[in-house]
Amino acid sequence: MGDSIKIGSLAGVPVRLHITFLLIIPVFSYVIGNDITYTVRLLETIYATGELDVSVLAGGYIPYLLGAAVTLCLFAAVFLHEMAHCLTAMRYGHRVVEVTLLLLGGISEIEDHGRSTPKSEFWISISGPIASLLIGILSSAVAYALVRYTELSAESPLTGLILFYLFGYLGILNIFLFLFNMIPAFPMDGGRILRGLLSLKLPRTRATKIASDIGKIFAVLFAVAGIIWLNFLLILIALFIYFGASQENSMTELSERIKTIGVTDAMDGNVTYVRDSDLICDVAAKLSYERVSGCPVINGMGHVIGMISQKEVAGVSATDAVTVTAGEVITGDIFGVTSDATLYDAMVMMSDKDVSALPVFEGTEIIGLVSSTSILRYSQEFGETTG
Repeated sequence: MGDSIKIGSLAGVPVRLHITFLLIIPVFSYVIGNDITYTVRLLETIYATGELDVSVLAGGYIPYLLGAAVTLCLFAAVFLHEMAHCLTAMRYGHRVVEVTLLLLGGISEIEDHGRSTPKSEFWISISGPIASLLIGILSSAVAYALVRYTELSAESPLTGLILFYLFGYLGILNIFLFLFNMIPAFPMDGGRILRGLLSLKLPRTRATKIASDIGKIFAVLFAVAGIIWLNFLLILIALFIYFGASQENSMTELSERIKTIGVTDAMDGNVTYVRDSDLICDVAAKLSYERVSGCPVINGMGHVIGMISQKEVAGVSATDAVTVTAGEVITGDIFGVTSDATLYDAMVMMSDKDVSALPVFEGTEIIGLVSSTSILRYSQEFGETTG
């Protein structure tokens, strides 16, 4: 994902941090710190503590330091939520590309390559909310333990109040995240859980359509409530759900449709070749001029020895591009799809091989190229004809 930096990996899954995450930390810290009095009163009611001395927590920079602590702990919980999705997906044989922490949460990029089943989708989808629920229950249990065994009161030590505030607040927030994610609407986990259950009896496209329509109903309800209560956040959530539901339905229809479209219907029959002795700068110019994502590389005898794409070209610096040749960049592995393959088969192979273009073979002869660009072009044409 663009505009993000890799901060490490866990269980083999790359973890990235979007720049918006860095922007939201001070904002959340301020908002949470500014509402500390209201929050403490809410915690008093939920955990039955009796009246606490809010002034101890509300003095000086303490509210904003606590706000920062809650924010970081909350995003750590969101990360664990996403990792639960990833680990469950890996258990079902899916490839996890990465996890990215964003402005308002996290996103896991999981590729199923046609391996998704109603059962796997259900468990992958519900694993994240279950993680949030467990974190919420454990945090609340710690808060209740502090209430019972430390006798919190207006005269309680600062350390006890801080721990109670952190764990009590995190308990509430994570249980809220569980409930919010369980709303049966795309793009929340609840929408995917619902589709997984419906797919046990219905075709995937039909199950997606029903789940998408239910999501749109929730979106309308949130929008109406937002207008009545003049709550801008509810209106934003409504838009988020509505467009997420529409996009999921369109993508599912497209995914099912391209399973019936042959690569020969979308391939580029005018195959552009480059020689293994061609400089990368010349290859880049040729790819740009021909407007293709990649092309086969031939040796001096005219035999295809590999493929080169814009991704490999982009990996060579401008300085090296005038000295490095195409033959030095390619791996030498020759793979592609046969003329009877579908666009879906090509898309899966491109993802598996991490390439943007594939040759289409008829026997041993390359008769065309199918690329991510051609699939995208078909997707746009499909959207125009069905919109």
